Amino acid sequence: MADTNHIHKVAVVGASGQVGSTILKHLLESPKDFKVTVVTRTDSTATFPSNPKVTVKKGSYTDGPFLQEAFKDQDVVIFALHFMAQSAQIGMIDEAAKAGVKWIVPNEYAGDGMNKAMAEGVPVFVPKKQAREHIDELSKTHEGLAWIGVATNPFFEPFLIKSSKIFGIDAESQKATIYPDGGAFNSSTMDRIGLAVTRMLSLPISDHSNSRASLQHYANNFLYVSSFCVTQKQILQAFQKAKGESEADWKVSEDKTVKQWVRECQEGLKAGNMQAGWGLTMCYYMGEGMGGNYQEKAEQDHKILGVQEEDFEKAVKRALSA
Repeated sequence: MADTNHIHKVAVVGASGQVGSTILKHLLESPKDFKVTVVTRTDSTATFPSNPKVTVKKGSYTDGPFLQEAFKDQDVVIFALHFMAQSAQIGMIDEAAKAGVKWIVPNEYAGDGMNKAMAEGVPVFVPKKQAREHIDELSKTHEGLAWIGVATNPFFEPFLIKSSKIFGIDAESQKATIYPDGGAFNSSTMDRIGLAVTRMLSLPISDHSNSRASLQHYANNFLYVSSFCVTQKQILQAFQKAKGESEADWKVSEDKTVKQWVRECQEGLKAGNMQAGWGLTMCYYMGEGMGGNYQEKAEQDHKILGVQEEDFEKAVKRALSA
């Protein structure tokens, strides 16, 4: 008899990207024996693992019949699209619903979408909220349809390390801007994102003995992924330690506040500077009480998924030497 209380078939859209590739990796390594359908564009040159668990289907992201066929019999569709490609998501969600998919993991992988101030204050979060609201609307006519958001905060390797300047840490010039009104915020390694999503999908759909340890708990809710919860000063200290430098080697300023940075970004957006939108995102991650610290929620999910906090200093050293 088929196990109807677990996810078995998973479709991944964007499986060659930063997030999608790590989710695919962990799905294939999972003892749960997931069957994975990779949905990709016809003109994509991406390659995927040669594995009997993997089926690759190529077509247009705007081709309704192709998408319905690709999503047919899938338990869940995971969207892991590049930011610039996520405009195609709404139409693809429609086709997934028509195909009978019950679980959709939309293109989140950012901050806490349940934090109203953050969701409304950061422009790049708007399409993410729209996708969730669209799924809510579809669920009125497609019974059992639900979304699961994945909160990751800034990705550790590509942002916190390789783009550390946007967090005030300029390793090349050994300069740092530490914001006195900044606070601790969560960040996730790419590997942790893939592991957490896979372990969540491995949970029973329902568990009468412990509803918290079930997929139903995450229906129209968020999974909170985190590798670390750190402050700017901890980031700076980890950089210094990994590079064998001392405080005296760095020029550190604490003259600017996150609130000032927020105003600058808001003015930049009004003037048409789209980069200011990314800056505003970082403000909300780093500002004390602005939504970047979801550690309590992450700890609850860590317990359910059986994952631990990672060693921040070791991770920084490893990322800098990669």
